[in-house]
Amino acid sequence: MRLASWLIVALFALAPVCLAQSTPGLLPLQTTSGTGFTGAPYSGKETTVRAQTLTDGTTATDTLVELLWRDAEGRTRSEMVRHTDSGKEYRSVIVTDPVGGVYLKWMIGYPSAKRVMHIWPVTPAQRVTAPPPTVPASPSSPGLAVSRPGFRREILAPQEINGVYAEGTRTTRSIRLQGDSGNRVIEVTNELWISPELRIIARHIVDDPRSGETTTDVTEVVKGEPDPSLFQAPEGYAVVDHRGQDSR
Repeated sequence: MRLASWLIVALFALAPVCLAQSTPGLLPLQTTSGTGFTGAPYSGKETTVRAQTLTDGTTATDTLVELLWRDAEGRTRSEMVRHTDSGKEYRSVIVTDPVGGVYLKWMIGYPSAKRVMHIWPVTPAQRVTAPPPTVPASPSSPGLAVSRPGFRREILAPQEINGVYAEGTRTTRSIRLQGDSGNRVIEVTNELWISPELRIIARHIVDDPRSGETTTDVTEVVKGEPDPSLFQAPEGYAVVDHRGQDSR
C-alpha cells in the first residue's frame, strides 16, 4: 500500500522528537521538513494555526510561522519567526546536518541576545539518513482502512495541497470523558497528508474538542537546491560547542 509506507516513515520521523523531549541533553530536530531525507531539495513556509473556543464563546487563535529549507544531502534549516513584547520580529535558527553529525542553533535579530552559535551532536537516535521505502506506482484505494470500537482509520483520496500532490489518512478516536464532563463521549481526529515527492508533511490537522483545532500547512514550496550558505555556521558569532558533554 502506497500510503501506508509513507505514514510509517512520518511516524518514524516524529519519534526522535518524543525521545528528545524525554531525554535530558537531547534537543529535538525538525520533522515536518524531513531532516535526513536525501534527493528531494526544497524550501517552503510552514504555518501552524491553533484555534480554541473559550468558555465565553470567543475563539482564541495562535499562529506560528516557520521557514524551511532542505538540500539534496538531507541537511535542513528552519527559522522560527517570533516577536518580542514590543512587536519586533526576530528568528530562532536551527540547522541540522546529519552528514556532518551536528546540530546548530542561533538567533537573528533578538535585541538582547548575544551573537552566540551553539553546536550539539546529532545522536544515532536523532538521525534519519536514509530515504523512505520505495513507493509503488499506484496509490491505495480511498476508503475505510481499519475500524474497531472507538477507533477508525480512513485512506483519503489524494489531492493537491498548496501546489503539492499529497496522500492522506484520517484517524478518529472516541474518548469517554468522566467526572465534570458528565461521562460524555468526544471524537478526536488526526488528519495527516504526506508528499511522496518531497517527503514532507504537507498538511496536518488535529481536532480535539478539549483543546481546539490545530492546522499546519506548508506553503510557498519551491523545489530545487537552496543556497548552500544557508546550512553553514554564521560568521561573527561566538561558538559554544556542546559535543564534549555527556547527553545521557
